[in-house]
Amino acid sequence: MLLLVLVWAGVQPWPAHAQSTPRDSLMLYEQRIGEQEKQLETLRREIRKLRRRDRELKNEEVGTLEQLKILDQEVGLTTDLLRELAAKQERLEAQLEGIVAEHARAQEILDERRDRLARTLRAMYVRGSANAAEVMLRTSSLQDALTRFKYLGLLARNNERLVLEIRQQEIYLAHTSAQLTENLSEVAATTSETQSERRRLEESRSVRKSTLERVRQQRGEHQKMITDLAASEQQLQSMIATLEHRRQEILASGDAIEFADLDFIHLRGRMPWPVRGEVENPFGRRTHPQHSTVTFNSGIDIAAREGALVQSVGGGRVEYVSWLDGYGRTVIVNHGSGYYTVYAHLSEILVVEKQHVAPGDVIARVGDTGSLDGPKLHFEVRQKAEALDPMLWLLQ
Repeated sequence: MLLLVLVWAGVQPWPAHAQSTPRDSLMLYEQRIGEQEKQLETLRREIRKLRRRDRELKNEEVGTLEQLKILDQEVGLTTDLLRELAAKQERLEAQLEGIVAEHARAQEILDERRDRLARTLRAMYVRGSANAAEVMLRTSSLQDALTRFKYLGLLARNNERLVLEIRQQEIYLAHTSAQLTENLSEVAATTSETQSERRRLEESRSVRKSTLERVRQQRGEHQKMITDLAASEQQLQSMIATLEHRRQEILASGDAIEFADLDFIHLRGRMPWPVRGEVENPFGRRTHPQHSTVTFNSGIDIAAREGALVQSVGGGRVEYVSWLDGYGRTVIVNHGSGYYTVYAHLSEILVVEKQHVAPGDVIARVGDTGSLDGPKLHFEVRQKAEALDPMLWLLQ
């Protein structure tokens, strides 16, 4: 049962080159399931917290920008939850296939044992059962009688063994039936939760759209957004400065650092694009055409379709995966030698902190979290917290 379920679920039971056992494989598999369930529960808890905060905001005198931030975060987390639910559904369906196959096999074995016992009993009935006296009378010698007694004993023990195997198989069949029922129930619950969360996601996106339109039209909210963005830019600078200070301390201590020098400087002028699209907001100062507000863009904004894959422009380690006001869902990659890249306004993040990435690795998907201008990727190149013009680095 274990081997079949692991295979159906897409887990290699025990590689030929390894010394692992089916028990090791089961423990690893159960550990993965436990981690997935823990992640699901964390997402559910965070979404409940955001929805509770959203209800509270409706009873308070707060600006639409704050409401938009809550909606942004809720949409992002719900998207993550749906992705995790899809992975769980796939796992459950794979398990279900394995259990169904094992259940069918167990039923075949049970039917075969019952059929064999029935044939044996019918044969004994047709021939008739003989007691010790009859055996002695029907045989011509004592040796013949002893031989017949021996075979009768073997037949009796064989029948006892068949009866025991039938009972064991019936118990096992009842167990697989219970597993089927439990698994089907979990599949149904996951399907129901997925459908419910999809409806909530569509509702949140609809509310977000109307809220976003209000923010665009209100000069006061737009000005507040600029103030928040400036504060977030300072926060980002401070964050990268802290990361760089930590890196310098490690270097000074003489300890080996995982990426002291990845030759990132040699990417200048030939760096691959993190996503394909038109640059709608270049690096530097920009005046808003409607509100005449002046902002400084510390990177570039690349217009791209929502959900487009975002790739790391170079090798390094993921240092930050979270929400940043004004930037939305953000990833920061440390490339060594004091160089960092920033990817923001993401809809989904597909890496975790401390994960190493190679050039071209997919790290996220394009979105519009924290953005007032629709789906786009905000991309920055920084050297020791100083913002550099990405256009001088990207391959033209």
